[in-house]
Amino acid sequence: MIAPGNTLICVFSYNRGHTLQLCLESVRAMAPGFKTAVYDDASDDPETLRVIERSRPLLYADFTNPRPKDGRRHGNLYENIQAAMDFARARGFRYLFMLQDDMQFVRPLSEPVLQQYSEIFASDEKVIQVDPRFLRRGNYDIVVHNGAYRHGPETSYSDVGITHLDRLHDIDWRMLDSEQLNKKRLAELGRMRLFPFSPIVMHVPFPTLFRRGRQRLRLFPFNRGKYSFHAMTDAEIAAMDARPIERPPFFREHLRPKNMVLARLAYEIREDGKIFT
Repeated sequence: MIAPGNTLICVFSYNRGHTLQLCLESVRAMAPGFKTAVYDDASDDPETLRVIERSRPLLYADFTNPRPKDGRRHGNLYENIQAAMDFARARGFRYLFMLQDDMQFVRPLSEPVLQQYSEIFASDEKVIQVDPRFLRRGNYDIVVHNGAYRHGPETSYSDVGITHLDRLHDIDWRMLDSEQLNKKRLAELGRMRLFPFSPIVMHVPFPTLFRRGRQRLRLFPFNRGKYSFHAMTDAEIAAMDARPIERPPFFREHLRPKNMVLARLAYEIREDGKIFT
């Protein structure tokens, strides 16, 4: 079963100090007892460096990859993910819970949630990831026997989620240099990523964006990288978990954005995917 003793939470970071702080605070609040590591892709943003320095006493480990990014779209992310997988497995962890620095917990990683996610892994040895994010609107298959959702067989991997390290090791897996390549290859190998009935994390709305090591400028909404979601109340959690399985957990139905005034208009009218880019 997924538990603090066999699961390492790993946050992949680059130059997003405000949301990295939010992410780490939410981990401490919502997943107490779980060890946490940060893999930073050589951030040069002073706020990010201060956040990592302040957090260091509370971290299980932190690493910086100094290798040049050479114009790669996501820098050294996939090298960092592979390093985190190797590090975690060498230290006896069975699962790596991968988060990005623009994400937050919105509800606790409780015993019922851990049981639910463990049952998804136990339902089929080809499940390599449980992706505990809230969903964007789209077409999802309901996997009735384990109460989960699937977004097509080709979406077999994500850079976010609880990853079963032993199952990847058993197929001699090494990370390829893009999410799309990893999805394609793991789908060819028959592996699966499933979304649980009860998600617990989400990307923050309107994050600061980086591509090939450079910040992408957006004129609106203002204050990008400063928004988040409210933590769910006990009543909201109970209501979400009482819904029928035929209703996927879409983020717009269950999460309340925080700190928005003018940005709330953009949040309401934009397509789901545009909220996180």
